[in-house]
Amino acid sequence: MSNIRTIRVLVKLVPIIIALRKDRRQWVKSEGKDIDQKKFRKNANRILNTFISLGPVYIKLGQWLSSRADLLPQPYLEELSKLQDDVPAESFEKIKPILERDLGNLDKFSSINTKAISGASLGQVYLAKIKDQDVIVKVKRPGIEKIIEQDIEVLKKVLPIAMRFVDPNLRFSAGSMLSQFIETIHEELDYTIESKNLKTIKKNLARHYNVKIPEVYDDYSTKNVLT
Repeated sequence: MSNIRTIRVLVKLVPIIIALRKDRRQWVKSEGKDIDQKKFRKNANRILNTFISLGPVYIKLGQWLSSRADLLPQPYLEELSKLQDDVPAESFEKIKPILERDLGNLDKFSSINTKAISGASLGQVYLAKIKDQDVIVKVKRPGIEKIIEQDIEVLKKVLPIAMRFVDPNLRFSAGSMLSQFIETIHEELDYTIESKNLKTIKKNLARHYNVKIPEVYDDYSTKNVLT
């Protein structure tokens, strides 16, 4: 299955990488001042749609690349920034076992709305109440870690082949960029890291009374759930 997935990813990536290589050459040569905006944006949109079609790892990769002004021309950054990571939510029946496994009986919530208010590639969000307090519950999608790890392995296989079609500057830094990206996506999969970051920000901004940082409910939060 992974070999079939690898071939499918390669077939989709190689044409857009070749187009990117041509655009990057023009961009570097002109120092970004004299580029074909229409052609660049068209090629960037092809990358955008390709990443969407390939699923969560590539959506995350596109989001990560959208902040890399050192690597990509402006039209590419603008197109990839459109990756909103908004996907249909899984049914609550699939999410409920994760909540019960990590938190125990859901009666510990005063109430929980079983309709997700948003869905993303890695998790989805619900409204709930703890006593009289409104809270947000973020839950990891069922099976998402396995999907992510499988696609990361595919990406590791694909990258050396795909890099043959890019300019030497990108080829040289590809390994370190992939490592950075993998580290980033693993951090996003661990909600305890997000919890820790929220607490740090809240502590650092404690004296700024006009800034509101959400409270983390530790008894209702795990690696897979953040309340």
